[in-house]
Amino acid sequence: MRSWTLPLLLAVAALPSLAHADQCQLIDDEVANRALAALKGHPKVIQFCEPCGDKAPGEPVVADRVAKTRGTSADYEITIDRREVDLAYTYVQTGPTRYENVAALAGCPASGVSPSLRVDDSTPSAVMIQADSTPVTHVQLAVTEPAPQAPEITYIVQTQPTNWLAILAACGAMTGLWTLAAIIFLRRRRVAAMQPRAVNLVDRSKPL
Repeated sequence: MRSWTLPLLLAVAALPSLAHADQCQLIDDEVANRALAALKGHPKVIQFCEPCGDKAPGEPVVADRVAKTRGTSADYEITIDRREVDLAYTYVQTGPTRYENVAALAGCPASGVSPSLRVDDSTPSAVMIQADSTPVTHVQLAVTEPAPQAPEITYIVQTQPTNWLAILAACGAMTGLWTLAAIIFLRRRRVAAMQPRAVNLVDRSKPL
């Protein structure tokens, strides 16, 4: 067997698992909203990737921060505590002894994964969580009420037309008053200038 044959066979054999490694990580807006509703309503989460070779589900954790982020394309991703997750391998607790697949809840097709997990606490010393073939019985929908929109108010400002005749009349009246005052002032100056100087003289020979 040639030296390159074995690595090639190993790579080909790994193709099925790689094809399942990213099923519901890049999703559309509607699926992302349904996934957010499921995660926010059921914050206890388990990761279990059967196509990746996981033999048993991981330990349950409580999601503190769930968000929807825009991917490099027009798709979206769901992050749990700032880490991207694949909905196909994410389960949320929907009952005391039941976890359900988030991809199934959100309506994202996934293959090679169990629709739900079963919690077996029959033994007093340990709790076992194992895959279950029971299908998902309900879908969490992200129902958001549209925000009430404030009524659009149109303000109409009515301006009165400019009465130029009144303005001109007022300006003419002011000009006439200033002209009349100037004429009166000049006349008084002229009359005062025409009076003989003897009128202003005082007879100093008479005792005061």
